[in-house]
Amino acid sequence: MIIALYVDDGLTAHNNDAEYAKFIKALSERFELSVESTEVTWYLGVGILRDWSKGTIKLTQHQYVNYLLKRFNMTDCNPVLTQMEVGQRLSSADCPDVIDK
Repeated sequence: MIIALYVDDGLTAHNNDAEYAKFIKALSERFELSVESTEVTWYLGVGILRDWSKGTIKLTQHQYVNYLLKRFNMTDCNPVLTQMEVGQRLSSADCPDVIDK
């Protein structure tokens, strides 16, 4: 079982329903829980899209990006498909020097 917790938000992934039920029962004896047994689509501001047929999971932050665009008055900017040249290779030499003060 994998358990992700952040303050009062939790997420579990498991492959044993009996163990999961025991875990939830034990936890609910100590804490007030709202348990949803549906597939997660949103967690801590991250959208989660799962394609079972392809065996993939896609994480998105569209809502946060839209928030930033509005905050910095960039909602009318021209979008591009990639943020950098396709095939460009980066190395540690491309990183700026960081000086701790």
